[in-house]
Amino acid sequence: MSGGLLLAIAVALLATGPVRGDSANEQQQNPPAGTAAISGVVTDAVTGRPLPGVSVTVIVPNGIRTITPRPAVLTDARGRFVLDNLPAGDGFEVVTSRSGYQVGRYEGPRAASSDPWADGIRIKLTDGEWRRDVNVFMWRMGSIGGRVVDERGEPIVGTAVRLYRRRLLGGRSQFLPGAVVTTDDRGIYRIPFLPPDSYYVAVLSVQSTVPANIPDGQRRLPLGGVFGRGSGAPAVPRPESSGVSVDVDGSHRLVLSNFATPPPPASGRPRAYAPTFYPSTRLIDGAQPIELAGGTSRTDIDFRLEPVPAVRISGKLSGATDRTTNMLLRLMLRGGEHLGFGSEVATTLVEADGRFTFLNVPAGGYTLVASPSIAEVQGPGTPQGALSRSAGMGVVRGLSAGYSAVGMNVMWWLADAGGGSWGRVAVDVGDASLDNLDVPMRAAATVSGRVVIDDPAPPDPSMRLMVSLEPANADPTLGVPNGWTDAGDPDRGFVMNGVLGGRYLFRPPPFGGWRLKSATAGGVDVTDAGIDGSTGQLFNDVVVTITRSGAELSGMVVDQTGGAATAGVVLFPTDAKRWSDYGFTPDRVRSTLASSDGSFKFTLMADGEYVCIAVPVRQADRWMDPRFLAAAATQGARVSLKMGVSASLRLQVAEVVLK
Repeated sequence: MSGGLLLAIAVALLATGPVRGDSANEQQQNPPAGTAAISGVVTDAVTGRPLPGVSVTVIVPNGIRTITPRPAVLTDARGRFVLDNLPAGDGFEVVTSRSGYQVGRYEGPRAASSDPWADGIRIKLTDGEWRRDVNVFMWRMGSIGGRVVDERGEPIVGTAVRLYRRRLLGGRSQFLPGAVVTTDDRGIYRIPFLPPDSYYVAVLSVQSTVPANIPDGQRRLPLGGVFGRGSGAPAVPRPESSGVSVDVDGSHRLVLSNFATPPPPASGRPRAYAPTFYPSTRLIDGAQPIELAGGTSRTDIDFRLEPVPAVRISGKLSGATDRTTNMLLRLMLRGGEHLGFGSEVATTLVEADGRFTFLNVPAGGYTLVASPSIAEVQGPGTPQGALSRSAGMGVVRGLSAGYSAVGMNVMWWLADAGGGSWGRVAVDVGDASLDNLDVPMRAAATVSGRVVIDDPAPPDPSMRLMVSLEPANADPTLGVPNGWTDAGDPDRGFVMNGVLGGRYLFRPPPFGGWRLKSATAGGVDVTDAGIDGSTGQLFNDVVVTITRSGAELSGMVVDQTGGAATAGVVLFPTDAKRWSDYGFTPDRVRSTLASSDGSFKFTLMADGEYVCIAVPVRQADRWMDPRFLAAAATQGARVSLKMGVSASLRLQVAEVVLK
C-alpha cells in the first residue's frame, strides 16, 4: 500500500487458526436434494423447556462448505423440527435462531457452550437416514445496566459505558473490550445481548486536548474522539475534534464529547472525572466481576463519579518530524495499555514543533503512547456496528465488523503507512503540573520481501495475497502489519510498514487455505523465532513461503462400548514453548468437534511431534490455557506428523482436570 494512505484493517482470525480441523472456504451454492432427514427438539439451556417458533436451518456440505439457501423451518409448540430432503454427506450443521436468544448449534446430548461463536457438531448422513436425536439447547441473552450520577447525585447524560471480558490471548490473560453504550437523560444505561459470562464494566472518561487551530467536527456516537493525521495522499487533511470544545488557555482547547463534562475548578485547580471501573476503582485489576447467568439481567450496576484534582502535562517529542505533526498521543493507565479505544485517561495531538499538552490529567501512574498505529482486540460477542475509518483515533465506536474462529477481532489503524516513528514512556503524575516531559521517538521498522508459493496447484494469477505479522505476545497495541501482492506477479513482492517495538511472527494469507511453510530474513530461518521490530531496521530480504499442503491426522472418538462419542478434539505440539507467545492465531494448535459418527480430521499441519486428546465438548476451547495443555499432555496420545503421510488415531473421551 502506498505511503501516506490510511490503512483501516479488521483482521478476522480465520479457520487457519484453531477451532476448525480443516480450512475449506465457504460460499453459497444450491445444495442437491436427497432422501435423508434430521429432526430434534430445541429447548432453553437453563430451564429445559421446549422453545416454539425457533428458526432452524442447516449448513449443507457440497464438496466445500456451503450455506444452504433453502428456507428455514420453525419449531412447533413442543419445540420440535424436521429438516428433510437432505443429501448424503459429512458436515451438516444445524443452526437455530430466535429473538432474545443466542444463535444455537447442535453440540451433543447436553448444553455445552454458552459462547455464541462456538462450533457445532457436524452430522454425517447416508441416503435414507433419519437422525432423530439432534437436540439443540439455546441460551437466553441477558443484559447489564445501571445508573451513572455525579457527586451531587444528579444524572450524567450521554456518557460512555463500556464492557470488558477476560480472555486468554497468546497464552496470556488479557482484558478485552466489548460493547459501548451511552446513558440516557436519566443517567441510565443498558448493555443488551449478553451471553452467560463474567463481565467488567467501566464508565469511560477521556480528557481530549486539541491545539487552538484544530477545528471542531461532527459529534460521533457512542464515543467521541480526537482525529489525528487524516487520510489521503499526497494531501493530508487537517485533523479535527469530535464534537465541540472549550478554550482553556488560549492555546489549547478541551473537547466535550461523550464523557462526563469536567466540573468547574475548585480552589483555583482544574478537576476531572477519572475513568471508573465497577464498583469504584480506577484500576481494572481491582474491578469486581459481574457474574451473569443465562437469561438474567442486572440493573444495579451503578456508578457515582467523584471529581478529582487534575493537572497539566506538557513536553516534546525527541526526534519529531513532519510525520509526527498531529500524531495522536494517548495517556493510558499503566498496565492497561491494551484496553482499547476509549480507555485512555487523556489524549492530545502533537504540534508542528513536536510539542504537546495534556489538560485535566488526574494523579496516577500512566504510560504515554506515541504511535502511528492504534489497535484493540475485541472480545467475542461484541455487537456488530459501524467503524469510523479515520486516522489517529483517540476513541472510536469500537464495534466489530465480523468474528474470527477464536472469537475475537483485531482492529488496527495505521495513520502513516509510509513509515513513521513511535515512543513509549512511563509518566507519574502527582499534585503538580508536569512540564518539559521528554518522549524519545524511535523509527518504526519496515519489512519487505517476496512470497514464494510451494504448491502443486498454481493459484489463480489474479488472486491477491496478503501476508501479515502478528505480535508474538498478542499485544494489540503493536498492531498487525501486513503487505499485499498478486499471485500472478513473477516477483510477488510485498512491503509492510509501521512495525513497532516487539517480536512478530509471520502469517500466511487468511483466505484460500494457505499455510506458512517457512519464513527467512537475511537467509536466516525466522519461521518460529519471528522478527524484532525494536531496532527500527529495514528487513528488506524476507522470503515468505506458503503452501496449501501439509500433514494430516484423522481418527475416531469412541465411548467405553466402542460406539461413536460426542467430543472435542484438541491437537497441540509436545514442545511446551509453543503453548504461548504464538500471536493471535497459533499455527500448531487446533481444536475441532468430532462428527456425529465420531470421526475427526486435521489438515494443513506442519511436520512435528504432537499430542492429540478427545475431551468433553465443553472443554474444546480450553486449548488457549497453557495449564490445560500441560495437563492434557499427560493424558493424550502422542503422534508424529509428516507431510505426505496420513496418520490415524482412535481416542476415548477423557476430561482434563487442572491441578
